[in-house]
Amino acid sequence: MSRSLEEFRKETNRVLRNLDAKLVGVSFILNEEVSESADRGVNMEALSEVLGHASQKIHEGKLLLGLQGAGGRLIAAISAKDEPGFDPGKISGLLTLFLRNFLLQEERDRDGLTGFLKKESFRIQMLEMANRIKKDAKSSAPRDLSRKPRSPSLSFFHLDLDHFKGINDTLGHRFGDEVLRSFARQVRSFFAESESGEVLLARLGGEEFGALVPYLSANEAQSLGEQLCKFIRKAKIPTVDELDRYRRANPDFKALSLPQVTASIGVATADSAVILRVPDDVLEGELDQLYERADVATYVAKKLGRDRVMAFERILAEGGTVLDYDERTGIVTLDLGSDMGVDVGDVFRVYDNRKFTGSEPIIQPGSQQKIIGYFPRLTLGELEVIMCQPQVSFALRRGGDTFIPAAGFFLEWVPPSERGRRVSGDLRKRDRRKASGLSTRSLFDARLRESLGRERFILVLFFFDNLATIREQRGSATIKELYSSLAAELEKLSVPGDVVSTISSEFLGFLPSASTLKPIKAKVAELKRNFAAREGATFSAVLFTSSTEGVERSRALEIARKGAEIARFKGVDQMLVLDPQVLLSKLYFYHEHGEYDKVADEFGELHALGVSGVTDVTGVTGVTGDQALLYYAEALSYLGRLEEAMETARGILAKDSSNLTALQVLSSSAFELGRYTEAVQAYESLSKEKKGKIAAWQWRDFGIALLYLGETEKALGHLERALAADPTDASVIYHKGEVLLALGRKDKARAEFMRAFELGYRELSPQAAKLLGEG
Repeated sequence: MSRSLEEFRKETNRVLRNLDAKLVGVSFILNEEVSESADRGVNMEALSEVLGHASQKIHEGKLLLGLQGAGGRLIAAISAKDEPGFDPGKISGLLTLFLRNFLLQEERDRDGLTGFLKKESFRIQMLEMANRIKKDAKSSAPRDLSRKPRSPSLSFFHLDLDHFKGINDTLGHRFGDEVLRSFARQVRSFFAESESGEVLLARLGGEEFGALVPYLSANEAQSLGEQLCKFIRKAKIPTVDELDRYRRANPDFKALSLPQVTASIGVATADSAVILRVPDDVLEGELDQLYERADVATYVAKKLGRDRVMAFERILAEGGTVLDYDERTGIVTLDLGSDMGVDVGDVFRVYDNRKFTGSEPIIQPGSQQKIIGYFPRLTLGELEVIMCQPQVSFALRRGGDTFIPAAGFFLEWVPPSERGRRVSGDLRKRDRRKASGLSTRSLFDARLRESLGRERFILVLFFFDNLATIREQRGSATIKELYSSLAAELEKLSVPGDVVSTISSEFLGFLPSASTLKPIKAKVAELKRNFAAREGATFSAVLFTSSTEGVERSRALEIARKGAEIARFKGVDQMLVLDPQVLLSKLYFYHEHGEYDKVADEFGELHALGVSGVTDVTGVTGVTGDQALLYYAEALSYLGRLEEAMETARGILAKDSSNLTALQVLSSSAFELGRYTEAVQAYESLSKEKKGKIAAWQWRDFGIALLYLGETEKALGHLERALAADPTDASVIYHKGEVLLALGRKDKARAEFMRAFELGYRELSPQAAKLLGEG
């Protein structure tokens, strides 16, 4: 609802309190879709039937009011605190005014055909939901390894019906409206059954719809999108009943066969870095970008064949995907999925990504499962950009005589130093580099290799902030001009022996001859001030210094690139000196906000870079290492990678046997894997270290593990402790029954089984089922 029914009840009851009355239930019906909010025990469906089409009725001490609008009907149930003195005349006029205003607002904010929010109301509520998530995250309770954490994020699903114009053209617009109504019902049904919590649904225009779902990671959003796409594909739209009703209302409709309705779905996720770190005055713009990214992903899904899901994060990770190719003009349309600027002369390597992604396993002959390698990507050739068009279209010179780019091919930008041969664009770029005073990339790489042999050296990477905004507001050519201007300014501040070079289309590299950090930082700060004042644009810089402990000097450039990612994460106009603590800041942030898939990803990246603290998961390398390893172990446990979680926890406990987090990870993971002996040992250590003050769910799992090991008396004691903390835990009650049954106390066991069954527990053992049957 544009103002939720719960909020409406709260606001109304603040007024009714003065009249000794209470709004105990309200329901809103729009296009046969019903939303309601009511106190426990208040059956709004039954009360609606009692009221019928009347506008007012007294029933069992409740005043029932009904209002009919242009497309919806609102029904309210009011009870008085002192029912014998209940006088409906005092409140009916006031409440009718409240109801009428609410009804008018709902009809204004909602699409009359589907009951979904209109586009503008949806965008307003996107911001409201983001602010609620931000507020809730700041007041979140401590984590519990027995429950999956909620990621403070927002995922936007953009749905576009496939070939809908054909339905309108061949079967008529009236039937097209019926398809849209049925489609909206199916989408609403899917999200209701998915238990996604509060979901905002909108009709964005025509056959385009949107859904905003909170608390999903990017991977979870992709998975939910796949489920939704499959659900729509299998659904009958319209349903048999809907079609029969339509035929009765439209006897001239004679179509015998109807097209299958499918949808192309684009997904984009704003993670905790956006929701929690972006200032309030910028959040609305970030949500607009979320909307646009999902729209881009839908466009890609349609170009790749329709009836599929495309996540914007996948586009971002894979590079460029070919969307279309016009052989007559030589224009290829692709989505780069990043803010990287594209210049004339840039070269892209092309892969047939439709068949070979580098992840298809090669199975050993005669073996069904043993993987002995992976298929490589099939390289087709190289393309050179010879003309840039607006947005994502480029004229490309083919690198081979027979290659024609097709939809689904994957394009990867090739650094000049890695190109197989020089083409005219590269020569032009080399000439421009000479004119500007920039060093060649090969000279930069040679100087960097030489620096590795020195005792101390410094590497600086420069990159511009908000490239997407600059491109949108000032054009793509501006990006190239800004980099040229920055390179020129850097050259002015350089001294003999300094090397400045283009690292890629988004990075400038600087290798100063000086090895002292303080003057370099001062030089960079001066450059940032002067450049921002003159050009009206900001850039960030990351500084790698070989004297910093915990960073691998031989991976300087890779670590600096990772540092650039951290700087972007922190905001704009950054200057970061890289050390392990800085490089781990994203990992810490994602752990704090429960995004454990990203914790694991960050740890993996930093491990590959040899950053201190994540280089050895079997040992601890200091305070930073302790924390990173602990967070990694927790993440693995939450993600269900239990073997890895146990291995990591064991490594930590080998150095610190009393580490509480490691004990908690080891005990819960071992229990989930059915390794009850190791689980009991870990729980015993955890209970000892915490002096018996462990959580109810831990006493529960501790007790269940002891039960399976035959230690029934101890198991009963631990389960009793769990019940003392949570008397309604059906699993504890059931397993207490199993313990009692093992001890020969059948009557008490039967009572516990029955109680657990009444609370919804259904995983009964044959012995428990038999005992219940005997009772």
